[in-house]
Amino acid sequence: MHWTGKVDSVAFTIFGRDVAWYGIIITCAMLIGLFVGIKLAKRVKVKSDDLLELFLIAIPLAIVGARLGFVFAHFKEFFLVKPFTWQSFVNIIAVWDGGLTILTGAPCGILGGYIWCKWRKVDFLDLTDSVVCVIILSQGLGRWGNFCNQELYGLPVTNPSLQFFPYAVFIANKGGFYQATFFYEFIADLLGFALLLFIRKHLKLKGSGILSYLCVYCIIRSVMECFRDSTDILGIPNTSQLVCSIGAVLCFAAIVTLAIIKTKKGEKVWYGKGGIPDSLFTDAHRETPKDNNLQAETTADETTISETASQENAIKETSDELSEYSDAVPKKNENKTKKVKKKK
Repeated sequence: MHWTGKVDSVAFTIFGRDVAWYGIIITCAMLIGLFVGIKLAKRVKVKSDDLLELFLIAIPLAIVGARLGFVFAHFKEFFLVKPFTWQSFVNIIAVWDGGLTILTGAPCGILGGYIWCKWRKVDFLDLTDSVVCVIILSQGLGRWGNFCNQELYGLPVTNPSLQFFPYAVFIANKGGFYQATFFYEFIADLLGFALLLFIRKHLKLKGSGILSYLCVYCIIRSVMECFRDSTDILGIPNTSQLVCSIGAVLCFAAIVTLAIIKTKKGEKVWYGKGGIPDSLFTDAHRETPKDNNLQAETTADETTISETASQENAIKETSDELSEYSDAVPKKNENKTKKVKKKK
């Protein structure tokens, strides 16, 4: 047996409970994504405490969404079992045994981020344009969890000269070599992360972060589906590949359309050498339009009061000057009268 088939899925046991490598690796991938996200979020003045709070909302939703996507994609295996026992229910929620679908996990995680942004009054698109690329980084690192679980492999490799890692892995319960698609996707995700960082540095287009991520990942996933051992969802062949291909085209078209609209308005979209100047980035902690209107009204009122006070002061000063002048005239006339009397 090849060494890739001897990897134990259990890292250690504590209080009689097995702790799987899958869970450890997925957790580490999330934490690395968080640390990288904290660094990237500084561009829009979002602090580490804020991003950690977002993380605590988005990640649980992402895990729930990813698990539900996997369970419903394999509906017969999880729900149409007889008899349906308590253990059957545990199997549905057993994320520690593997089985997460990023196609439903990522949207749910992004939804969690949107909820946090609405709660904390942070510009959602400004934030995602800066940090959403960390999702694909975490995905790539998390693929090593699939390796430990001996899942996410591709088609059989029967040629002995190709039965080596990283092209192929030995799957113990199958007793043979299969394409190491988990590793292919790991490399593709790292390249995708580098590409998204490059786009993030040079493309100034609000909303392009999410669209770029979805476009890049859909391309990667549609290519990976060509190597999958099974690409059926709910009995429909190549469903994931079809959905991802359509999604990639739509996202790319949306980016191009937004760029054309902005360019026609005379705004610059692409910044070459040196990237986007830091001065163009604003604090993502913006007030809502309602707050802005209220602030504008308050400022207008304060301006009116200030102008009124200035006018009153000007009138008072003019009045004082006139008073001084009027007091001075009689004195001069009085002096002239005295001189006339002396001459007489």
